[in-house]
Amino acid sequence: MFIIAQGTKQHKPSTLSWFVKKTMHLSAIASLAVSSSMIHAETSQQTTTTDEGSEINRADGTVEPSTTLPTIVVTAETNKQITENTDSYTIPVASSATGLTLSAKETPQATSVVTNQQIKDQNSTNLTEVLKRAPGIQVGSIDGARSGFSARGFGITGFQIDGLNTDFVQQAAMGEYSANTAMFDHVEIVRGATGLMSGSGDPSANVNLIRKRADSDIPVTELSANVNRYGNYGISVDRSQALSESGAVRGRVVASYQDGDTFIDRQELGQSLIYATVDADVSDNTTVSVGASRQHNKSKSTMWGGLPSYLSDGSKADWDTSTNASPNWSNWDSDNVYYFADIDHDFNEDWNLTTKASYNESDSSPKLLYLYANGSQVIDPDVGLVYNLNPFHADTERKQVNVKTELTGNFDALGRTHKLIVGGSYNKSDLDTFTYTAPPDGLLPVSEFADWDGNYPEPAWGDKTQSSDVTIKEKAIFAATQLKLSDPLSVILGSRVSDYERSGVQYGRNVNTESKHIWTPYAGITYDINKNHSLYTSYSDIFKPQTQRDIKGDYLDPIEGKNYEIGLKSESDTGALQSQVSLFRIEQDNLAQLDGGQIIPGTSLENAYVGAKGATSQGVEVEVTGELSDKLKATIGYTHFNAEDKNGKAINTGYADTTLNVFATYDLDDVVPNLTIGGGIDWSNGYYGVVTNPVTQRSEKYGQDDVTLASIMAKYAINKNLDAQLNVNNLFNQKYLAGENFFGLTYGEPLNVVGRLTYRF
Repeated sequence: MFIIAQGTKQHKPSTLSWFVKKTMHLSAIASLAVSSSMIHAETSQQTTTTDEGSEINRADGTVEPSTTLPTIVVTAETNKQITENTDSYTIPVASSATGLTLSAKETPQATSVVTNQQIKDQNSTNLTEVLKRAPGIQVGSIDGARSGFSARGFGITGFQIDGLNTDFVQQAAMGEYSANTAMFDHVEIVRGATGLMSGSGDPSANVNLIRKRADSDIPVTELSANVNRYGNYGISVDRSQALSESGAVRGRVVASYQDGDTFIDRQELGQSLIYATVDADVSDNTTVSVGASRQHNKSKSTMWGGLPSYLSDGSKADWDTSTNASPNWSNWDSDNVYYFADIDHDFNEDWNLTTKASYNESDSSPKLLYLYANGSQVIDPDVGLVYNLNPFHADTERKQVNVKTELTGNFDALGRTHKLIVGGSYNKSDLDTFTYTAPPDGLLPVSEFADWDGNYPEPAWGDKTQSSDVTIKEKAIFAATQLKLSDPLSVILGSRVSDYERSGVQYGRNVNTESKHIWTPYAGITYDINKNHSLYTSYSDIFKPQTQRDIKGDYLDPIEGKNYEIGLKSESDTGALQSQVSLFRIEQDNLAQLDGGQIIPGTSLENAYVGAKGATSQGVEVEVTGELSDKLKATIGYTHFNAEDKNGKAINTGYADTTLNVFATYDLDDVVPNLTIGGGIDWSNGYYGVVTNPVTQRSEKYGQDDVTLASIMAKYAINKNLDAQLNVNNLFNQKYLAGENFFGLTYGEPLNVVGRLTYRF
């Protein structure tokens, strides 16, 4: 009998060490067999088999005796860092933490992967939705176009695409957080300090988005359509195929369109995406990849700064979740264009050289109106007093160049095989902002906010002047090695040396920050208790220049600190189920904190900050992900931390210090053929900010109590090509404040129902 397992074509040998090859070999074969049956069933070679002694009837009527042949299993080596079409919630190996290709159990740091199957099961259409459900990550809304991410009590500012540092400019809100998941295979998250691979950054987490590649030489097409209860709808197509007869050149195109209303009155959100990539095997050992993407983000009648927090009697406001304070003419549209290229060369089975480069242009031209209250000018529930207005119109453009070269390999010493990575990177980001002058004669007053319907005339904008011209450069060299000191004991040692420079002019002030030869050491130890469990500990330095200013208008000093972590990691024999328990402690100096809600004099509502000395965060994280049984897949994450300054005063209180994320799917095929059901719970305890009551002029807490968001889903395979899926989010319609900004209120999305049809051929 012949059994032929066809899989996604891999065009270069793996560089994994003998240890990973041995432990993952059986699971790789099993995963390959499953993947091939799902994707390439129609193209699989068919061979007739019989038992010994049976007969085969030939087409001419003659009878021929048959003989049982020995079973032959043919496998193609698959890329273990691709999750698409694996039906898995785990990934065998990843490299975001140290640059070394390691299993989760070998990595001495807390890591999570949101696989392609998880993205589909949870119907996460953009990056923000992915991170909302990721273990250990919190997502807050600042206003209609901006979000904030955090982990372990600190904001997340470190983002990468295919391992290249990418600057997401929060204040400019150019749509990066709405990156369409249709072009990504999976998302890797490394929690804690990630200075070894990402350079300067927060000790919260680093988020690495891994693009889909043109890795199939067999024609495959996926069509999808979706609609939700608010009338937001979309369609997408994903096509892969060989571009040469031999399959050495392969192409892939993804196109997506989304548009429609939201739960907020008059607000419309949408996006259009085109993504194309080509992979070419220029030799047996060298692959070249090139590609480009363009995403346009539509954001009409979008609020800037949120809803008013207080009423005229000093009480806290409570608005309908659908309330919109923006005028009808406001918009916050943006465009993101990326060009990228990779060259991957295997010298032999052990050594590989990879060079990656990308160029990005992003721009936005928002027209906004901010309604805010000072002193007695606050919303009166009965009369409706005059409300202060701040119009804003600007053209913002950011250009980025990112390059990274890495040499990775295995070497033998002292009778054992070890791993090594050496490399260098260069990142440059230019940000230019041109601001239009507001009308010199002021704006018409606004009263009776309860009757506000957005019908407010657009101002006659004045001259355009350049308000920001800032360039950030960071270049670095880095190296790390995994030394196998014994069968169970491994040590990872690494370091990065970086030069950082920020220069230019921003809102009339010179920006000149320079840090030379910043050394970021990294050390980690893993000890295998047995083949399923390992202990680990790790250490890393923290360094991050800051863009926040104090009440005098001076920029705060860079953050400096240390990150410690210890934990236990486990995985099943096949790696389909993984778990980790992590204890961490973060120590930082100069961490920016809001200065009591004060505004920097001479600025347009720019908050003043102070640097907190001796800031610490310590806590625990628990995560279980993967197959709990052959029919049950789940991801479970729990986090608790305590963040405070040197005097024991709580800091970063706008982030919940305890969260629980649970999501699971169950295959009901034995009960109802082709049906899968699932659901989840996202729970967080209270969070708050300290703000000044505009009536009493006293500082007080303003926040949100515990939030519990439930979701359910069902997926039905109508036939082998067509699937129908239904997701219900915020099942019990909980009303809650979704933002870390309590100077303006932003509510979370109420109950929503999303339907999706997917056709594959």
